Amino acid sequence: MEELIKALTEGESRIVALVPEIDGLEGAGVTTAATLACADPRVVERFPNGVAWLSLGADPPEAVTNQLVDRALGVNGEPDPDVDWFDALAAIGDDGDLAGTPGDGLVVLDGLRHGYVPILVMAIADHVSVLVTARSARGLPDDTLVIRLPTPRWPLLERLSSELGVRPGEEPDLTDPRSRAAAVDEVLRAGLPGLKAPGSVARLMELGVFADDANIPAGLVRLLWKRTAELEPLDCELTLTGLSALGLLTRAPDREVVMIPEVIRGHLRAALAAAGPGEVHRALVDAVDEAPRVALSAEDVTYVFSHLPGHAEQAGGEVAEVVCDGAWLAGKLHRFGVAAVERDLMRAGTPLAERLRRTLAQSMTVLERPEMTAPPSTTAAATLAARLHGIPETAGELRTLLGGLGAAWLECLWSPPDLPHPALRRVMGGAEPLWGVAISPDGSWLATAGGRVTIWNLDGSIRATLSGHDGIVNGVAIAPDGTWLATAGDDETVRLWDADGTERAVLHGHEDEVRHVVIAPDGGWLVSCAEDLRAWSADGTPLWRLDVTVMTDRKPVIGADGSWVAHLDEERESVLVWTREGRLRAELAGGEDGAQQIAAHPVRDLLMTEHWDGHLRLWSPDGVPLGAIKTDGLIFGALAAAPDGTMVAGEGSGTDILLRTLEPVTESRLTGHSMLPTDIAFSPDGGWLASVSHDGTVRLWDADGPAGSAAPDEHLRHESIRSLAVAGDGSVLVTAGTSGLTFRDAEGSALLTAHDDERFTAVAVCADGSALAAVDDEGLLWLLKRDGRIRHQVRLSRPGAALAIAPDGSWAAVATEEELGFWDADGKPRAEVPVAGAEHLAMAPDGSWLAAARADHVLLFDARGRRLGPALGAGATITGLAVAPQGDWVAATTGQGDILRWDRDGNLLSEFEAAAGATHLAVGPFGSWLATVCFDDAVRVWDVRAGECIAAIHLESGLNGCAWTPGGTRLYVAGQAGLHGLALRLPRQS
Repeated sequence: MEELIKALTEGESRIVALVPEIDGLEGAGVTTAATLACADPRVVERFPNGVAWLSLGADPPEAVTNQLVDRALGVNGEPDPDVDWFDALAAIGDDGDLAGTPGDGLVVLDGLRHGYVPILVMAIADHVSVLVTARSARGLPDDTLVIRLPTPRWPLLERLSSELGVRPGEEPDLTDPRSRAAAVDEVLRAGLPGLKAPGSVARLMELGVFADDANIPAGLVRLLWKRTAELEPLDCELTLTGLSALGLLTRAPDREVVMIPEVIRGHLRAALAAAGPGEVHRALVDAVDEAPRVALSAEDVTYVFSHLPGHAEQAGGEVAEVVCDGAWLAGKLHRFGVAAVERDLMRAGTPLAERLRRTLAQSMTVLERPEMTAPPSTTAAATLAARLHGIPETAGELRTLLGGLGAAWLECLWSPPDLPHPALRRVMGGAEPLWGVAISPDGSWLATAGGRVTIWNLDGSIRATLSGHDGIVNGVAIAPDGTWLATAGDDETVRLWDADGTERAVLHGHEDEVRHVVIAPDGGWLVSCAEDLRAWSADGTPLWRLDVTVMTDRKPVIGADGSWVAHLDEERESVLVWTREGRLRAELAGGEDGAQQIAAHPVRDLLMTEHWDGHLRLWSPDGVPLGAIKTDGLIFGALAAAPDGTMVAGEGSGTDILLRTLEPVTESRLTGHSMLPTDIAFSPDGGWLASVSHDGTVRLWDADGPAGSAAPDEHLRHESIRSLAVAGDGSVLVTAGTSGLTFRDAEGSALLTAHDDERFTAVAVCADGSALAAVDDEGLLWLLKRDGRIRHQVRLSRPGAALAIAPDGSWAAVATEEELGFWDADGKPRAEVPVAGAEHLAMAPDGSWLAAARADHVLLFDARGRRLGPALGAGATITGLAVAPQGDWVAATTGQGDILRWDRDGNLLSEFEAAAGATHLAVGPFGSWLATVCFDDAVRVWDVRAGECIAAIHLESGLNGCAWTPGGTRLYVAGQAGLHGLALRLPRQS
């Protein structure tokens, strides 16, 4: 005891661990010793901020992150039980955010079982002292001060024997876990039947139904015993107290959980199994199902979401009845993420469960995006409901759930245009741009190159991260036997790695960024390219170097027999083929229609080249033409061939992937990436492919899935939209994009498309819909009638960046790179103001003045271009601008995430912080709400008076603008995928 007290009061280590002298011994008295030490006056004096206790027991440390953060904050000078744990993590990592001297508070982690201390513990140790009680010192940080508690006898067995009046026939070997378990089992078998409380013994046995890898929530114990024995809460407490007095269990002093030693739980589990546990499992499932949601504590809910499917399965019921429910999906997704929900759905194994699983896998990056501004639970459920739009029954369950939560939420009114292509299997990643991808020979894992090299399991979990390159990693290749891989980096090196991430070798020689690396099909050699081309043996020995001008945005290829390598040469504008020894074998495909992409046929000894003239050509490696295939679409980048050579894939137009079968020629497109695909790889069996992109995502696709893009729905809302506008009376909804102006009804249905051969960047509509204005990519201002017919066209000095029209349609304003122009409805100029770089305009509701945002400030002008009042400073680049319906204030968003409001005199009325910068801003009717579309592809609605974000929904495609309908019944959102229709649902008033 003195050694422990001295370590806590005088020691220099921030982490002290108390463990039994016998490694792994459970119930050795370390908790009792820690309790006594913490009550010692010397320890109390040493920690003036107090001692915070956290009982771990069977719960893994990551399951109690919130509690750990709360304990750390509570003894660091600023206790805040309501703090969000994301905020707490940030606070712990910043010395300036927390008061008090580090170490003046003590956090006790009692009963660590899992053999490691989470990273968070090491982080809080910079601010508080930490005492860990555990069975073993294994897995603790190296700098932990470990104190070993002498254990001449086993306190757990001694107490059981004393209370039950039974000694084991043979004293156990305390160093042998099996001997210890046998001794406890013998005492319990002999002693429990002799107790004079058979009801309590029966209730104890029922606790064997709970999962071993978690503590038992006391609330669930009460629900179970109410179901099995009609016990009221007071009776439950008396039963638990009696069992605790016998040493059979303990109640955590700081949490509503029951903790039972593993050796006792093993006995209970075996006894219950012998009696047939199905009835008790069913009782627990039914009790949870019938309990009011408000009756469940946080401990209860965590356990239920972790383990209820297993109990349902053990009860002989349908797991799908639990895990396919909308409320279950939303709750578990919010707490545990997509992977945990997927495991539940795979366990269910029904067709509906598989549809749900695939849908969630397709939208993993959207569903797991953290929400820091709006209520996260409603945001997660609203986003999930939108992604499940194709499964109406489950989506309906989610809408019912959201309607009962007493909070505002956003509902998708029709199928979101950014729902995944049906051939998409899974999306993962999303953190940083990716440049390369390779799939293992057995198809069980893949590797990506970007800011780092990541090895992924196919369920989206990360197997390993490879650290070594200094800077961006541009390419990755996996050896044919799957035991090693090679990477190419901006640090001018090629690196070889074992499949587990251990670095084998660093290959030096290139004098520029290494762009690509390719391993021969026999695994015996590899090539890499920077400005030059180099070959290496599999162990990294240099073989040869060619001083050629490799086209670095095109990957070299090695033939199926490993005897040649080919690449596009920038200087010669041709394809060069070299032997394995580095001798020139052939030069081919020169000229104006020369190859833009190359691939090696994976089976036959030939080369495939993609050409600007719309042909895929086949060549022998000696340069002999072997035929050409006429194609409909062009592959612009990342050409890859399927393993059997019957299909190729590559970057198509825009951000899609073009899939092309060769005999006969058919083409389909895979849509979903929001930025250009950078690399593509086929699985070894050819059944699926992986793509990576500048958008940071890895996408897995069915190679033989549904052909073609997902068909537009009957409303034709699937098209890239740059801008949208709604008339003040709701009579006109018009969207602008690369295919003209589309007039739509209230449901978003396309009624008319005008000027479909023009590319428009912005559109505005007057209050009654009788006049429109639009600007295009060519620098024309279009003044239009309600039906899109041209009234006047005005040639601008530069293409327009922003546009506004007066409510009565009598004039319009256009901002270009050089000036702000004011134009009458007949196309005559009113004024030209030398305001360069204005990117956002907003019109006053009476048309008497205009707000223009330039850089970090807002300028006000009258209808003739004269300045009004002072500039309104935002302190950061303005990204969105709007005027209140009454004209009494102006609002702007910034790239830093702030939303500011000023009155007409320039006084700042309010400022609130958003989670992400917005790209557009719209004021709702009566000025009550603000809507923002954000850089993180979320739509957020703000209550202006409260200054709070009340609702949000996460979408996948990039968003370009939003507009409210009169009365605020709907919010239209324009994006790269098309038109979204949303409704703000407010909580019911009681």
